[in-house]
Amino acid sequence: MKYSLYQTDTPIAFILGKYTTTGIGIVRCLKQKRIPIIWIDSNSKHVGFYSRYCKGLICPDPKNNADEYINFLLQIGEKLKHKGVLFPIRDIEVITILKNKSKLEKFYHIPFAGFTITEKLLNKKIFYNILEDLKIGFPKTYFPKDLSEVENISKKITYPCILKPYHSAFFYLDFNIKLFKAESKEQLVQYYKRATSRKHEVMIQEIIPGNARDMYGLNAYYDKTFTPKGIFMYRRIREWPHEFGNGCFIEQVSRPELEKIVDDLVKEIKYFGIVDAEFRKDPRDGKFKFIEINPRCWMQVCLPANYGINYPYIAYMDAIGKKFENPIISNENIKYIFMIEDFLSSLKSIKKGELSIKEWIKSYKGKKVYAIFCWSDPIPFFVFLLKGFNLKNK
Repeated sequence: MKYSLYQTDTPIAFILGKYTTTGIGIVRCLKQKRIPIIWIDSNSKHVGFYSRYCKGLICPDPKNNADEYINFLLQIGEKLKHKGVLFPIRDIEVITILKNKSKLEKFYHIPFAGFTITEKLLNKKIFYNILEDLKIGFPKTYFPKDLSEVENISKKITYPCILKPYHSAFFYLDFNIKLFKAESKEQLVQYYKRATSRKHEVMIQEIIPGNARDMYGLNAYYDKTFTPKGIFMYRRIREWPHEFGNGCFIEQVSRPELEKIVDDLVKEIKYFGIVDAEFRKDPRDGKFKFIEINPRCWMQVCLPANYGINYPYIAYMDAIGKKFENPIISNENIKYIFMIEDFLSSLKSIKKGELSIKEWIKSYKGKKVYAIFCWSDPIPFFVFLLKGFNLKNK
């Protein structure tokens, strides 16, 4: 892609953050519309920088140098011919951007609600309290204030259970894991002490039984009237790691009841922007339980685009005030696959006797969209391989 780095007549889309699969997904979505893209991250050798469809810029680390990070964006903003559009792809960037929204809005469009509203989705305690008020189902959850309350909870919760943070972004940066799975009271107490020693606020939550195929998601873009522009729903086929990982192989489904749940929540808190909502179907009562909602793009964002719902483009056009056609979902049968993770997931399932080799091979039939590999832009995939399958920042 050839364009003057800052003086293009088309507003530039800025991808902010480390997650390779999410960022590559946004690149693929926006390159279809010939939108100039700049990817900004603190890692000078980021896989995304090797894409032919974007330019890479090295920035300060937003976690450890938030002020420098914002100043870096402001310096770029001063050079722009038109206001850019920001696409943060991790919660850490979302939080940093929104806390400095008043400074950044002079140079950038930020295509989602402000911090006060978005925090209701990012902070899991606030999020679950809202769900409770709206009578929306979610896993049984406890919010201990101190170790004595953990001791009391440990006597009544069923094991195994999980201990997870209010804010997942900072927790993951500290522990390189989303949550702790406790098999006993002793382990639960140990994990609580470990998490709070790093100043994390945490909750204790039941584990809803089931497997990857019980995990469902709903994607949408809500405009400033809180009206959805394109609804896409999916189900996991496989995930990695098992139990609490990400969907490495997913397919499109239709579950209309999920739309009403998300719609009620969005209208209640008056959120606008992209959403990725996750649910688990509880086999004990057959109901969908709300797990979490991401107010940003997610790793499989390129799948709905292949069905005709290009969320980054919708967000981009709405941000710059341009009209766009309401998306209509196609009737194709396309699956998303992150091949490396799916191989690891499948291998483990085969060893456990949960998947046969015949079923595994058969599952790959049909049209697919890949997490990183693309014939027209293959270098990021091979760089990813050469880096030794580093999945930490996938």
